Amino acid sequence: MIQTPGIFMMRQCQMTVLTVIQLDRHHQKIVQPTHRWCQGQRRFIMSACMQSQLKTTFYFNTLSSTHSQYQSLPMIPGMLKHSKQVFEEPVKGRAITPRVEKKYKLPPTDPVYITQQLTPDSVIVGAARKRVNSHTSGDAPPPDKESRKFDAAGKRVAAQAANQWRIANSQALLARYDRAHWDEMQHFIEHLPKEFQKRAQQVVEEGPRISNNQIRSAMDAADTAARTVNTAVTIRRPALLRTSGFKPEIQQAVLNMPFNGQQLFGPEVDTAIEKLKKDTDTAKAMDAPYSPQNRGTFSKKQFRGGFQGQSTEPTTSQTRPT
Repeated sequence: MIQTPGIFMMRQCQMTVLTVIQLDRHHQKIVQPTHRWCQGQRRFIMSACMQSQLKTTFYFNTLSSTHSQYQSLPMIPGMLKHSKQVFEEPVKGRAITPRVEKKYKLPPTDPVYITQQLTPDSVIVGAARKRVNSHTSGDAPPPDKESRKFDAAGKRVAAQAANQWRIANSQALLARYDRAHWDEMQHFIEHLPKEFQKRAQQVVEEGPRISNNQIRSAMDAADTAARTVNTAVTIRRPALLRTSGFKPEIQQAVLNMPFNGQQLFGPEVDTAIEKLKKDTDTAKAMDAPYSPQNRGTFSKKQFRGGFQGQSTEPTTSQTRPT
């Protein structure tokens, strides 16, 4: 947690010595604590306070409720160093490190798109496998080689999005615990000397504001993870649609259909495809007698007789020999 200007309290178990260091707003002086420290510890504390003066004030002003909400925070050098190690092997690198994957776990009762990969069970998958005479299961990769590449890339993005969601959930839980911890600190203020209670109250009031910002950051990370799941879905869906044999207008209508969080396509997509196919077949049936392919197969006499109760079976008109 970011240290803020105020009172730094140190409490040790089975000890009655309470050390209170009071800093002013500009870190210009240190009030003599109640416990006599050695000179080396004093110099260390003073040096640390002076070195962190600008950084601490910057963080405090940025996270303050009276300050603007949209501020640019500096990047920690350690995070950039870690990213450079990941960038060394873009293709061979793992989507998630084993340590991170084991650390952030969720119960299996949570949504499917966070705990496991989506299964592409749909009439689209059946049509794609039927075209290439494949009899694999519904969760197998697409039969086309090019489609398998896109499907694997989509699964990789989905795994990263699910892990990002789990990390955001862990951050939100820790922020909630931190907020409850600061609320409990209210009960210890009355046990401090009266000259330090006002400053301690200011520190305790600053803590929940920082916790609230941490919760908002976790919510923003969860929103980004949800949009990354959408990206994974839009990558995997065309990989199966391109080998299904459906018309382009049907494929375009299916691509932007809602995602139910359980399957890659879902029953809503199957229902919509069946409806589109029925509408297309109906339009073809209504347009069949007037299509150019069937023109000239009915004789004029038979076509007129169809309205008078005569047979309208299509027969080729016979020409009288000259």
